[in-house]
Amino acid sequence: MFSSGIETVAAAKRRVCLLSLLLFGLWGCVTCHWSPVEDICTAKPRDIPVNPMCIYRSPEKKATEDEGSEQKIPEATNRRVWELSKANSRFATAFYQHLADFKNDSDNIFLSPLSISTAFAMTKLGACDNTLKELMEVFKFDTISEKTSDQIHFFFAKLNCRLYRKANKSSELVSANRLFGEKSLTFNETYQDISEVVYGAKLKPLDFKENAEQSRATINQWISNKTEGRITDVIPHGAINELTVLVLVNTIYFKGLWKSKFSPENTRKEPFYKADGQSCLASMMYQEGKFHYRRVAEGTQVIELPFKGDDITMVLILPKPEKSLAKVEQQLTPEVLQEWLDELTETLLVVHMPRFRIEDSFSVKEHLQDMGLVDLFNPEKSKLPGSCWKGFPPLSAGLTKGGRVGERVKKSNEGLTRWPCVLCFCGPGFTGSNLRYCCRRPERPVRLRCIP
Repeated sequence: MFSSGIETVAAAKRRVCLLSLLLFGLWGCVTCHWSPVEDICTAKPRDIPVNPMCIYRSPEKKATEDEGSEQKIPEATNRRVWELSKANSRFATAFYQHLADFKNDSDNIFLSPLSISTAFAMTKLGACDNTLKELMEVFKFDTISEKTSDQIHFFFAKLNCRLYRKANKSSELVSANRLFGEKSLTFNETYQDISEVVYGAKLKPLDFKENAEQSRATINQWISNKTEGRITDVIPHGAINELTVLVLVNTIYFKGLWKSKFSPENTRKEPFYKADGQSCLASMMYQEGKFHYRRVAEGTQVIELPFKGDDITMVLILPKPEKSLAKVEQQLTPEVLQEWLDELTETLLVVHMPRFRIEDSFSVKEHLQDMGLVDLFNPEKSKLPGSCWKGFPPLSAGLTKGGRVGERVKKSNEGLTRWPCVLCFCGPGFTGSNLRYCCRRPERPVRLRCIP
């Protein structure tokens, strides 16, 4: 979402990520049947019985039906979809700030919070007891009204429809989900149906018990196909074994062209300043034009660069030289970000920007545990009775050790290409040591100068 090398803020729909969740354990379930709908984007709540097996009610006062009605909702936006998107924004900023606290000043941070929220919303579909409570609190689903919360999966589908079914095809924003399950097990049919209709995650049976390596190859090939061959061998050798029962994969791919391109003739080597005050030479792109811009609190500069189609933009935040990036990070909230964006006005600018490529990886599991998502990863406490298969007692093992996430982004004169990252919760013995991050570190990537 941001980077100490490239400070970017953008809505979750501008993110790129691929998530792979390997779930282990013994799950019980209940079943029911319902008729599938032809198009989730035109469906009504009554068409899809997506009520979860268990419902969480916070003992504290949370959002009510009338609360927040004074907030301005974008035109043609469903109120409950807007409510859900605000919850996702709260998680995004909280998760980013948590990452920033643990990262060095010279490290980049790049993530897709919506992908993480979506993946764990699919887990929430079958969660109960304290496992459900922690999912609600960590992902800020407890900040929305009860009616929206009870039908959260339906409104996740509507949110995805707004993000990925764009009338303007100038930029590519593609998402895909898939479930891979152990073929000897009978999975909860309701969980399968809702996962497929709401999240597009159709279940494919694989032989994890007898042919784990071939199963791994099958999943990696699916990921490669969905990412146009840009990501291969996401799941490393040994990550899948006879204990694996379910793999959940979420992919997002984005490629966009700048609405106003940076001319290659105006790209030249210039100083690129690092967090420690040192500098190096980098290929700096340059253009002069009108952009939405504002100098906000304490001299922090904010600029919005649109991609072709005008429905996706990149927002860059630049602290003034004497103010550290950490101080800006500490004040970030969805409300502050929205206020900054609302204050942007069209301004004639000279913009200097580096060409760059960023890669990042980190343990999602460890950070979510620190934020309070504990029971899900504990085989003695995890409760997911509504997600799984017949003939087994309730869940006895949660997500395993070794969860990592990695992401990559490349920016050039023409535009931005972001291709998938990976989040893996893997079997015994895998440490994720072969997933590393590489990043370009300067702290002052963008220089803005107003033209008199």
